[in-house]
Amino acid sequence: MSQLKAVIFGAIGTIAETSDLQRQAFNLAFAEAGLDWNWDAQTYRALLKINGGQNRLRAYRDNVAKATPLANPLRTGVSDFQIAALHQAKTKHYVALLENTPLRPRTGVVELSEACRQSGIQVAFCTSTAIENVNGIGAAFSGLLPFNRFATIVTSDKIERPKPAPDAYRYCLQQLGLTAGETIAIEDTPVSLTAAKTAGITTIATPGATTSDQDFGAADLVVANLSGITIDRLSELLQTRKLTTSLCQRFDTFQ
Repeated sequence: MSQLKAVIFGAIGTIAETSDLQRQAFNLAFAEAGLDWNWDAQTYRALLKINGGQNRLRAYRDNVAKATPLANPLRTGVSDFQIAALHQAKTKHYVALLENTPLRPRTGVVELSEACRQSGIQVAFCTSTAIENVNGIGAAFSGLLPFNRFATIVTSDKIERPKPAPDAYRYCLQQLGLTAGETIAIEDTPVSLTAAKTAGITTIATPGATTSDQDFGAADLVVANLSGITIDRLSELLQTRKLTTSLCQRFDTFQ
């Protein structure tokens, strides 16, 4: 049996479907700022391929500027300082929406968390989003998925570089006192998956409603949700990854 010691949920999207709430929050922030931007579902789905809210805002601004023959100041004259303010406003609206929207964890999340607790396996939350967003989800799930079950929670204020850099995972491992080979990470976007893989962690991908069309080929396992994911299955996955890595290292030695 492998030495599985922690399961790391890598993003809000791995425990709850909140992408459309975030999209609504961005649009509320745009309207509040008097900005004539509006992200429909298709636009936001495309922007989710870019990690980080401020990076999405900058990319949208820059692409709008390129696509607008006669520059409209309401569209293109948005400074990086204003981008930061927009993102802060979006977070405020997102937390407010969470407070007023019935929300349930994704299928299998609560069951896996409980199975880990009963088996003495730590559970962690490792995201590069803001602490306010995490607190908002925690409050929404207070009676369903108590966040005090997480051995550690990593947020953007704890790291220098966001995902896809591996900083968040390396910091998480330090806080847990574990090595990459003792953990499994669960991610819902290819960008965040890259962060876990770069840190050397075995990964499970659970694509969400807005990321199901993206490429998760780098994951060790891809599932629609965590239903039926037992501790034994996680341990087998970790063991398989170790054996595969060992065989690859031996093959490289003989090259």
